[in-house]
Amino acid sequence: MTIKFFRNKVVEVEPLSPTELFVSWRLTDDLLKLDVQLKVQIPEMEIIEADASVGRFPPKGCVNAAEKIKMVEGISVGSGLRKIVKGVLGGEDGCSLLVDAVLESANAVILHFTRPGIQILESLTDSEQKLAALQGMLKSNPRLVRSCISFQDDSPIMQGLEL
Repeated sequence: MTIKFFRNKVVEVEPLSPTELFVSWRLTDDLLKLDVQLKVQIPEMEIIEADASVGRFPPKGCVNAAEKIKMVEGISVGSGLRKIVKGVLGGEDGCSLLVDAVLESANAVILHFTRPGIQILESLTDSEQKLAALQGMLKSNPRLVRSCISFQDDSPIMQGLEL
């Protein structure tokens, strides 16, 4: 006997205006359907509106997802988000699916802003141009320094930078 199980997850980010993004997160499988929508205000990256709907056999902690998701309104996408979201939506009586939805939506928002820069960097063929572009990126965003192995003090990318 063959048992089949189908799961589909989609996250989309769309600009609503120059100061707002709309994030749609959907999970659909043979047993469950969960939709989460967030509005994020930029440049503060604050979640200003959150909605959720659950269909088909929700887990016990997710039955009242539409009410629980409201607890992320006012939280900013940034440092500490993971701990805050797990604290307000997770736990013994929480809904781990909502935690995943908010964190994956936040990742999608971050990728929305970083993708154009990555595409520009990938289009460069000359290694000197790539190095200059990476160094320029580090100068404009010094929080990246020491954030990964590529940006450690002894990295060739960091040579000559006074950051």
